[in-house]
Amino acid sequence: MRTLDGARVLLLEDEFLIALDAEQILQELGAREVDTTSTLSEAEERARVGRYDVALLDVNVNGQMSFSLAESLRSRGVPVVFATGYELKDRALPDIDPALCVSKPYTSERLRQALYAALEGSQP
Repeated sequence: MRTLDGARVLLLEDEFLIALDAEQILQELGAREVDTTSTLSEAEERARVGRYDVALLDVNVNGQMSFSLAESLRSRGVPVVFATGYELKDRALPDIDPALCVSKPYTSERLRQALYAALEGSQP
């Protein structure tokens, strides 16, 4: 899958307005389904039972980091993009490709680029 056309997306975001914005952008990019959650535990449960083409995960969700969820998703072949309020110019996230990270608030173009990069990287 090279675009989001028909994609099922897991969205983990604890800020309500940012989640709404992300949902709208994802739908405009062609996502068929956006499964949004605001807690890490709920996202972990949905990831266990759901089938997703890509995930957009807030790095820090109410003080909990989403890296373990990302690893779980990646182990099942689900590409992951991270969103963070941290300034990435000054410090990169450890062991994470900067192309797969977006700073909040993000633009629809930057989110599109990161999602497409993640999907391209997951191609066999």
